[in-house]
Amino acid sequence: MNRHIALLIVMLSLSASFSLAQPIIVLELQKDSFEGKPGDTINIPILVKNIGDTTAENVTVYISGPVKGFLYTQAVIPKLEPNQTREVNLQIYIKDADAGVYDLKVVSRLGPLLFEKPIKVKVLTIVDYKISMEMNEKYLYGSDVEIKLQVKSLSNGVILGKIELELYSEKGLLTKKSWVTYLNPQDKWEYLLFLPRPGIGKYTAILRTNFGGIPKTLSKSFLVYQRHLSYETKFENGIISVRVFDKEGKGVKDIPVEIEGVVFKTDSFGMVQYEVKEPGVYKIKLNLDGKVVESLVNVEKLFLHYQQQNETLVVYVRDSAGNGIPNVTIKASGSKGNVYAIADSEGKVRINLNETGFGLITLRAESSKYIGDERIITVKKPKPIQTTTTTTKTPTNTTTTTRKITTTTPTRFSIKIPLKIRIDYERLSIILIVSALLFGISSYAAFFIPIKLEEQLDGYYFVKVKAPRLRKLKKFRYRKAISVASVRATKGRVEIKDSEIIWEIDELAPGEEAFLQVIL
Repeated sequence: MNRHIALLIVMLSLSASFSLAQPIIVLELQKDSFEGKPGDTINIPILVKNIGDTTAENVTVYISGPVKGFLYTQAVIPKLEPNQTREVNLQIYIKDADAGVYDLKVVSRLGPLLFEKPIKVKVLTIVDYKISMEMNEKYLYGSDVEIKLQVKSLSNGVILGKIELELYSEKGLLTKKSWVTYLNPQDKWEYLLFLPRPGIGKYTAILRTNFGGIPKTLSKSFLVYQRHLSYETKFENGIISVRVFDKEGKGVKDIPVEIEGVVFKTDSFGMVQYEVKEPGVYKIKLNLDGKVVESLVNVEKLFLHYQQQNETLVVYVRDSAGNGIPNVTIKASGSKGNVYAIADSEGKVRINLNETGFGLITLRAESSKYIGDERIITVKKPKPIQTTTTTTKTPTNTTTTTRKITTTTPTRFSIKIPLKIRIDYERLSIILIVSALLFGISSYAAFFIPIKLEEQLDGYYFVKVKAPRLRKLKKFRYRKAISVASVRATKGRVEIKDSEIIWEIDELAPGEEAFLQVIL
């Protein structure tokens, strides 16, 4: 037993001898409590002492505490002899920490050994905030006005206060609003004041606040104004044009223009253009800086009518009321070429069919003030007027007596032709028989067989189909392989498929005609 006690005494002696051979760091502070407010820097003087019996090297001294809202410094002591004391200064920067008391530590580190000293830091409450109002300086009359109010806390604690807003026009107070609220640290209060289409004039908004006994005031003004705007509308070359301009005649941009329910905005030249293909009255609505105006544009269409008088085609250009339209360009395109004419004061032109050719003719009427018209017609070459003359001679003298025989044509006028040739009645009877046969065949074709004609002129290809006079034409189908740019038909369906035109008509009434126009 005595041997065990002796061994324990020896071990305790060796342990004490070993501990005394280590450096021991002691931290001493003049005080352990500090205070400051956001933005302050706190200085902490520290005495660092080595009470061990060996030298301490690379002693690090720093502060341990919350990361959010604080910044800290540290110091390094390269060498600290036994019983030697060194003084270091550490700083704590209070950045944006909330108000309150925080527990921190001053720590010295020597290798794996840590020596700590607790301290307290009190962050004081500060009251601060900023106010703002956002609005434009000018507003066009007819626009809505929005005023954005904001109060933002710069405090590190909860602040309570009052907010007031007053809005004045040139006539006096318009509205007054007030609120009582609180703000958490770095929090903000916002309010949007909406003024629907205020009148013309100057307005002033005043924002007054008081938080934590700190009053603040902000005042801003804005102007509601109206420009002197004018507009003009017109229809020309298939386009409805609307132009908005100021008092200097300069085009105004971004003016809303509504045409037939579709809203546009004027370009940098103050223009809006709208293409029309059908006649009618078009309603135009404009918002001229809050002044809403309406206008009507009447778009009319040209209508072509024609009448063939032998080798002359008389074309009439009329409006929807049947009135003749002068100064309209008429283009007639036939197998021989194009003929142009200008309608006279009655809207009438005369076209020489010998210049266009007979058969299919395309008529076009064009005017900048109207929607044009186009028709495909067929004109027939008049039959030549037949004349017969008979000459009688007497055997007793050499005097020749000539008798005049007048023949009447189906036209409105008659021609008197001298009779010089004696009629051969036998040949005449043969001619009459053959004519009867041809008339019977042609009558049968006209009454019972459909007629189809094809003709090409310039860059156009035309197809005409006519139903028999005594029966309907049903399920008509026309196909032709041809390279085309575009195609249109007066009746039925037409499509281009694999470089082939397919034209189909369900039904044509007896004697009814239909045309196919192909642009090559």
